[in-house]
Amino acid sequence: MENSGNCPSSKPGSINLLLLLPTLLLGVLLIAGCAAADKVESRGDKAPEKLLLFQKTPCFGTCPAYNATLYTDGSIAYVGLRYVPIKDSLQLQLPEKEFLELRKALQELNYPSLQKTYLSSYTDLPSTYLTFYENGKEQKRVKHQQDGPKALQDFITTLHEQIMQLVQEKAQSQQ
Repeated sequence: MENSGNCPSSKPGSINLLLLLPTLLLGVLLIAGCAAADKVESRGDKAPEKLLLFQKTPCFGTCPAYNATLYTDGSIAYVGLRYVPIKDSLQLQLPEKEFLELRKALQELNYPSLQKTYLSSYTDLPSTYLTFYENGKEQKRVKHQQDGPKALQDFITTLHEQIMQLVQEKAQSQQ
């Protein structure tokens, strides 16, 4: 069978060209992908800073006890201690809407005006410690057992419920 010369393989260098084009295309895609990855990493150079340390202490009963450190990106470092769905260290993430509401509630709370303690005469009540941070530095620590401003009580209740919901969801996903 005679080769008519219309077949690409009959031309000198045509095989090289067929192999070269996909190789060049792959190289361009790899370079573009690396450049895009560098841009993503450069946006997140600054590590999130502490915003609030929220601690619930044990009581003589079945009160939940845990520590939750909230960061400026909405992440939460959680450590479950007693009477919580998960007694372990977890990384949690507040949904963006809830995180924005939390930031707003923090501003409205006006924590610098809070007393250092809101104590109870009952010895078996749990305590809630709130340590407030600005620019990653501790600004104020408040111990709450009972009473105090309604805004503080509401803030504690809401934040506790949000954290417990995230932990419960994590516990269910691990089953």
